[in-house]
Amino acid sequence: MNSKGFNRAMVACLWIVLAFMYIPIIAIIGMSFNATPYGMFPYVFTFDWYKILFTESNLLPACVFSLKFAFGVTVAAIIIGTMASFGLQAYSPKWSNRLNALIQLPIIIPWLVTAISLLLLFSFIGAGRSMVSMFFGNLIVVLPYVVLLVNGRFVSMDRTPESAARLLGAGPVRVFFDITLPAIVPGIMAGGIMAMIMCFNSFVMQYYLIPIGTQTLPTLVFTRIRSGYQADLNALSAIIVLVAVGIVILLVKLGFSAGSLFGMSSGSSSKKGE
Repeated sequence: MNSKGFNRAMVACLWIVLAFMYIPIIAIIGMSFNATPYGMFPYVFTFDWYKILFTESNLLPACVFSLKFAFGVTVAAIIIGTMASFGLQAYSPKWSNRLNALIQLPIIIPWLVTAISLLLLFSFIGAGRSMVSMFFGNLIVVLPYVVLLVNGRFVSMDRTPESAARLLGAGPVRVFFDITLPAIVPGIMAGGIMAMIMCFNSFVMQYYLIPIGTQTLPTLVFTRIRSGYQADLNALSAIIVLVAVGIVILLVKLGFSAGSLFGMSSGSSSKKGE
């Protein structure tokens, strides 16, 4: 196979991957406007499922609660994760890597194991299934992602401005807020986005630790699917997809790309190459 044929094969593979990823998403949006609840055909356009979602369904309140809860966990994860990442810089690269690996351990451990362990722990201290236990349970599983991404920015950033500021008499607090913090903002944003998504979708942790009588979106969807398919789920799924697309567009408008968020900007790459 010549290089032209090879390139065409790779391009075809790319489009196949994109099709596998986005056809289900496009289908769920189309089905949210279909009066036939269990399939695409016969396709009859309607807004009925959206009317039910906003007037009769209990999905929307659960979604709002999940967003508020995920936002609270994300704020705590950003603050603690940024401080922990800054603390890692006080150690030598050898020990910093070891401590960072220890922090990342919850990513490898199955969430089911973590959830059951936390349920036993919180039950032992009297908290049991409560908002406190659910909050800290979700915080534990999302915190490693924040540390991973923020620490990546710390490691890749240029330390020369910090050293220059110290030589000019700036204290550690001023150096952090004036120089270090602006440099790691992309990592904080990436960690926050990751934490928000992981917490919002954290079914296992919420299922085992949620207070009795409280419903988040993942637990409510699970409960309703067990009782039978209901088409207002399509409408809610379509709204969530559109919100996600809106967030991506907003980040692009603000000048952030995947590379800049995850510490792989072209500028840093070119500097390393030089």
